[in-house]
Amino acid sequence: MYNSFYSSHDRIYNFEELAFPSKGVEFALNDFGKKAQRPYIIFNMVSSIDGKATTYKGQLLGLGSRPDRYLMKRLRSQVDGVMAGSGTLRQDAFIPTLPPELLEERQKNFLHPQPLGIVISASGKLPSDHRFWDAGKDLRIALLGENAAVELWLEEKAQIFRFSTENDQIDLKQVLAMLYAQLGIKRLLIEGGAILNYALISQGLADEFFLTLAPHIVGGDRNTSIVGGLDYGFGSNDLPKLQLRSLYHHESELFLRYQFVRQ
Repeated sequence: MYNSFYSSHDRIYNFEELAFPSKGVEFALNDFGKKAQRPYIIFNMVSSIDGKATTYKGQLLGLGSRPDRYLMKRLRSQVDGVMAGSGTLRQDAFIPTLPPELLEERQKNFLHPQPLGIVISASGKLPSDHRFWDAGKDLRIALLGENAAVELWLEEKAQIFRFSTENDQIDLKQVLAMLYAQLGIKRLLIEGGAILNYALISQGLADEFFLTLAPHIVGGDRNTSIVGGLDYGFGSNDLPKLQLRSLYHHESELFLRYQFVRQ
């Protein structure tokens, strides 16, 4: 599908177009064949033409346009939870609260009026002065490593869940199984950063990827890409494959929707 739109009043996607599955995905919880259900996982990222997600001193500024910001809110309106890594929370005004104009449609299809805001951090080192926490404990989730130190302010601002870690990385499969079984999250939106994106994709925990390609060149070897990874990443023999589902454009900006291909 290839479409164009020319005003901020047009909708990039409607509810029928998105139609994310609401029953979750069965997956292998461990190496011994135990099965569990996880949320259907969607990524939403914006990058420059040269693949950069940050623009200056690690900041997530200057890439997303007004239509891109609308798309971000639109995707948030169609999921049960929105997750980001601790680095994104430190760098970005990550506040997954929906505006009033998107609430009516959401209330027809979801149990909660707002998606749960979720941050994941093995260390528990999170910025206490971020507006993310203002929504209150019922709408905020902190996923922490088993040995993370927790300060009193976090206990007052968020529901806290602890998970086992290996090499300072939280067991994401345990996280996803818990989100589905205990919190009822059937559709989960991931908004970065690069480390979290790589960790999920490399473990096969990915279903769709929305990418806004901004008409800018950023450069700079200290600016990050939308997906990280150690050494040489996936390697030429293990490259995840995606299939294009739809494409919108506005002026010189592209909005791409991809489906991960199961291999």
